Amino acid sequence: MPELRHVDWSRLFSPRTVAVVGASDTEGSQQRAQWTQVRERLSARGAEVFPVHPKKPEILGVRAYPSVSALPVDPDLVIVLVRDPLPVVEEAVNRGAGFVVVFSAGFSELRTAEGLAAEAKLRELASGNTRVLGPNTNLNIFEPWPPDAPSRKKLAIITQSGYQGRPITQAQALGVGIELWATIGNEADLEWADFAGYLAANRPDIGAIATYVEGFKDGDTFMLAADACAQAGIPIVAIKVGRSEEGQKMAAAHTGHLTGPDAVHDAVFDQYGVIRVDDLDEVIEISGMFCQTGLVPGDGGIAVYAMSGGTASHVADLFGAAGVKLPRFEQSTIDALGEYIPWFLRRDNPVDSGGAITARPENRKVLELMLADPNVDVLFAPITGVFPGMSDALARDLVAMHRKFQAGEGKPVVAAWISPIRDDAYRSLCEAGVPVFHSFTAAVRGLGELGRYSRFVRGYRSPFDASLPSLPPAAERASAASAARELIAAATGPTLNEVDSKKLLASYGIPVAAERVATSADEAVAAAGEFGFPVVMKIVSAGIAHKSDLGLVAVGVGDEESVRATYDRLVATAKSAAPEAKVDGVLVAQQVTDAVAEVILGLSHQPPFGPTITFGLGGVFTEVFADVAFAVPPFDAGRARRMIESTRGVKLLRGTRGRPAGDIEALVDVVMRLQSLAVDLRAAISELDINPIMVRPAGRGVVAVDALVVPTSAVPAAAH
Repeated sequence: MPELRHVDWSRLFSPRTVAVVGASDTEGSQQRAQWTQVRERLSARGAEVFPVHPKKPEILGVRAYPSVSALPVDPDLVIVLVRDPLPVVEEAVNRGAGFVVVFSAGFSELRTAEGLAAEAKLRELASGNTRVLGPNTNLNIFEPWPPDAPSRKKLAIITQSGYQGRPITQAQALGVGIELWATIGNEADLEWADFAGYLAANRPDIGAIATYVEGFKDGDTFMLAADACAQAGIPIVAIKVGRSEEGQKMAAAHTGHLTGPDAVHDAVFDQYGVIRVDDLDEVIEISGMFCQTGLVPGDGGIAVYAMSGGTASHVADLFGAAGVKLPRFEQSTIDALGEYIPWFLRRDNPVDSGGAITARPENRKVLELMLADPNVDVLFAPITGVFPGMSDALARDLVAMHRKFQAGEGKPVVAAWISPIRDDAYRSLCEAGVPVFHSFTAAVRGLGELGRYSRFVRGYRSPFDASLPSLPPAAERASAASAARELIAAATGPTLNEVDSKKLLASYGIPVAAERVATSADEAVAAAGEFGFPVVMKIVSAGIAHKSDLGLVAVGVGDEESVRATYDRLVATAKSAAPEAKVDGVLVAQQVTDAVAEVILGLSHQPPFGPTITFGLGGVFTEVFADVAFAVPPFDAGRARRMIESTRGVKLLRGTRGRPAGDIEALVDVVMRLQSLAVDLRAAISELDINPIMVRPAGRGVVAVDALVVPTSAVPAAAH
């Protein structure tokens, strides 16, 4: 089972000796402010902090040293504030420093040869035991946070941008405690996965990780870290830049990250439970909510308590549009609420209190009855507009209910404060640690994710678990991989021809249609007679990738005379359309006549995650409808099934208008076999298309009737 690398974090978070290179006493300079800040913060942690300056004997009364080499001790931590950091980093490495923080910019984010070379040198210096944070970062990782906060657990923040992380830290104003803020910059060495994996394994007080990222350095390590967080039940709430072409370009200009195909990022996030949002307020409020509520034990059932019928309708509509179903109360709950809610107001979920009862003592009993319903896991109170006597009274009741929850005697409550006025009642909610949202849409998203992520964690099993079964079985995979590599090694063109491509699939147990290559019309007739009419006929050439576009595929060839004519036509057309391509003959194949649907399965390399499986509606409609879904190995059969079911085309597979349902189980089996192929032949195959796979009625299996394999480093095929 792959693992994240081991890092001795104590030398970063609890250093005994620290050197600050570039410390200054020049009034008004950034280096003076940073020296003062670092000395105060790390001295408070018990560290001895040395300023390093080539000319000054002391900095603000502290003895200075001319270089890292001249320090009296080997430093645990070196902080580099100078414009040219590389010589200093080399000195630090030679002194056995545990960590180096490179504040300086001017590396890969410039997208220049000089910047890329400088970052490559920094990576080289970090190839040993010294870890490097940055470059192009800041010193927020040493920021002290108040130890006491009303939230049940604390928030950890990982950002590639310092300024984008600052507003997240201000979740403290909502009663959320902060555990750590790591600004990772260009990730020449230490990366997002290092910090997330550390938090999952070593910080049990973490309730959520909030993150702003422009790209991940390594897809494999990201998945390992996200897996560790999922196993620990720590939600990751992420803004990931790169949804648009403009965002992708700016991300490259900012930190030098390649953002990668956005839809593949979404697929990976879904596999590991990562909650992707678009707005900083959503990151702050949703991650803060998890710190304040924890996960819920049920399905995430939400009870809505509104002071207005309009508010109740509005919120119910938003939940419905988001696909979040509000549970019905038990009849006993509805009957009990009838004692307090007038007959003309709604007593089922959502409850419309009418407002008047909110200011009376009975209001708390209403909230208790709603939370006591067995279908409810959390109560949501949208407060629309400050109305003294009502909003302040409801806030008092919510605070009281939240304190009972903190004491382990109830269920969580969540509020939305939809008013520009932030009065004492609002502040009382924040100070008590009641989760507070500032828009209905963010609240609906957050509450929906509370239930979804809680269910996800309960059902999660690590795909890196070595005991998970594989297809084909592990004992057969070595033989399959060997046979596949022999086919790839024997390829003479830019792609494997269709016959060899299918042989490669068959080595992994993927069903293919019965077929034979004919080099004459007589051989074609003999093959058709063996398979039975009708048959499919295609040209065979590694140099022609998309045969149907050139008229080099014939379907439904029904008799001997048609076979002869089709053979001659295909050979002549191939010579005319692709005269440089070597033609190996004409493929005669059994025609599948009972297919419920045609689908495509593909394999490609998508940065930063590597081999990626694509599924969608197949045949000639693949590019027309673009109804595709992705999964990145490793994943289990459940994930393969969810990938299939996430497409619109799954309706065809389930049977429509009297048509039979397709063999989805057989299709899942093929996806799992293709995953094994992708993992085993990761370095050998650049692309692979199985298009189409004919999905037969349930119980009859699936058949791959066309395939294309592109070996690594292959040039594009003719007529692609």
